[in-house]
Order: sequence, then structure tokens, then C-alpha cells
Amino acid sequence: MENFYKRLLIIGIAIGVFCSLAVFTVGQRLWTTTMLQRKLLESNICKIICSSELLSNSHMSLSYARQIQGLLPEGIKSDLKGLSLGDAHISFKGEPLPINLVLGTDVNMAELVGLQLINGRYFDLEDVAEHKKVCVLKSNVYDLIAARNAAHIDINGVAYEIVGIVSESENYDKSLGEGDVLVPVSTLYKHIENTSDRSELISQIVFDKQAYSNQQIHHLLQKNARTEGVEISNLKLMPLHYDEFRRNEAYLKEMSKVVGIALLILVIACFNIIYIATASIMDREREIGLHTALGAKHYHICRLIAREVFSCAFRGGLLGTATAAIFNTASNLSSGRFGFSFNVISLMAGLLLATAAGLLTSLFPAAKAAKLDPIAALREE
Repeated sequence: MENFYKRLLIIGIAIGVFCSLAVFTVGQRLWTTTMLQRKLLESNICKIICSSELLSNSHMSLSYARQIQGLLPEGIKSDLKGLSLGDAHISFKGEPLPINLVLGTDVNMAELVGLQLINGRYFDLEDVAEHKKVCVLKSNVYDLIAARNAAHIDINGVAYEIVGIVSESENYDKSLGEGDVLVPVSTLYKHIENTSDRSELISQIVFDKQAYSNQQIHHLLQKNARTEGVEISNLKLMPLHYDEFRRNEAYLKEMSKVVGIALLILVIACFNIIYIATASIMDREREIGLHTALGAKHYHICRLIAREVFSCAFRGGLLGTATAAIFNTASNLSSGRFGFSFNVISLMAGLLLATAAGLLTSLFPAAKAAKLDPIAALREE
């Protein structure tokens, strides 16, 4: 086979394998994350949100959220997630920090949602009761100011003491990732937002249901609510990671469509290879006829052509796989997050695609070459 045809074959397969793998690695990452979150849905950590007819998820007031906490069975740990209404101005020694959202909690949030304490402490009951101006920073924020012996940061021009540093564990609820600066929820209300406890800043109540089932928790909430005269018809109880799981599940469905398009590109590349390989055979009729005249059997001709096509397809697969690996690694580094999952499975998938494409596309050209009439072929100029 001429070098020109070989290059076309290699490039065609490389493009098909690259497109398929680039999408496959994203899908693989989403699949892994979704399966992990499916397991997390079975954990004991749940949340209560307020849902209205107009909004799928609305906020609660601090006083109402405290009432709901009081309806939970005795001994169950719970916490509140409150978000600042607008952009808070966060700085260190006059230098603005690249965050503007503050997360308010009680004392159990780190334990419940999977925040690992690196240094210092988390909030205690005194911090919450006295509305203290203290804060806990995520490690990514503290890294920006750690070299300057930071003991305070400024929120809206007021100094807040840094009492602890936390990092995210594998089980951390990503829906809580909006706030990299955490303060006591009472402090969020009194000093940062300057609102009453009836203002709706609480987005959810997080709790550990322990040995209770969801049905038991729901039944106890209804029973206690009737006794205390609290309206809970607009509340929903669900696993902590439910929202993120549903989002990833939706992304995975969309990704499956993109995978189909990528595989279609590979199929088109395969048809292109068949066409190119067949055109190459037509240019080599005399050579093939000479082989047949010298005693080569049909299976000899098939094996000769199939080997050439398969070799080009396999090399194209290696090229496409290597290109996909470089592209995925560069994308991860540039975005600063692990969005592409290129690993041994991706490598095997790339080689398998190339092998399958090589085997399938070599059959037709090889069969056509074996059927050439050697006498007619030798007469060709």
C-alpha cells in the first residue's frame, strides 16, 4: 500500500478514536461520580428544605428553622445552612480575596457534611449564642493568606478571627461549596446581613437520622408538628447529596448522546477507510494479479491486504489514544479540576476501538482483492 493511502488510513482512525475517547473519559468520570453519589444517597445524612409552589427550593427564617430542629427526634444531630443574601466584601489587610459568599452554620456542620478539620477548631455553642465574629476558612482560601501569619480576615470591613481551617473530604456535599468562608449562623444574621431572625436566609437543615428510616422521621415530624402547632406541609426531606446526584444523572444522559455522536464519527471514519483501502487495491491490481499468477491462494491475498489495513488502523488507534490522553491531561490542568478520567480503562477502550475498526474495515477490501481475476489484472497497464 502506498504511503499516501497509509497516512489517510491512520489519520482517519486517529480522528475517530480521539473523538470517542475524549467523550468517553468525561462520561467515565460522570459515571464514577454518579455511582459514588448513589451510595451516598443511602447514608444517614439527610436534609430538610422548604419548597413552595412557585419555587422548587425556597429559604426559611432562622426562627422557623429552629422550630423544625425542635421537632426532630431527641438525640439527633442537626445543623443549619444559611447563605448571605448578596456579595459580602471579604479581604485580608485591605487586599480583596476572590470570594464573596459567606456560609452560616451551627456547631455540627463539619461533622455532618464531611469537612475535615486541619487546624484549630470548629464553632462551639458559645460562638453561636453570643454571635461572635469568628470564622472558619476552607483550606483553598487560607492558602492565599497563610504565608502572612493570618489571624483575621475582614468581612464588610469588620475583622473576624480565624478559629479553624477545614478541607473537603470525598463525602463532602458539593452543594455546600458556594461558601469558602464559614461563620456562626447567628453571626450571619446579626452582623453580616443585619437582619432579624425572621429573614429567610436558611436554605436547608442538615441532620443525621441515625437508626430512623425516612418514613419514621417524616411521621415523627408530622406528629410533633401537630402537637407544637407548626406548619410543615411545605417541607421536603431528602438525602443530602440528592440534588447533585440528579444533576450528574442528567449530565450523564446528555453525555450518552454525545458518545453516540462520537461513535458515529468513528463509523464514518471506518467507511472512509474501506473506501481508501478499496481505492488502494484498484491501484495495485497488477501486483495482486502477479501474486495470484505465482501461486498465491485467496486466503494469502486476504491476509496480505487485511494485515496492511489492520496495521494502519492500529497505529491510528495508538495515535488517537495518545492525542486524547494529552488533550484530557491538558484540559484537567488548565481547568484546575479532574473533569476527564483518562486511565487504564480509557487506554484499553482506545485500543479496543482501533482493533475493532481495523478488523471490520479490513474484511471488505481483503475480500475484494481476493476476487480479482489475475489474467485481467495482469493486462492492466
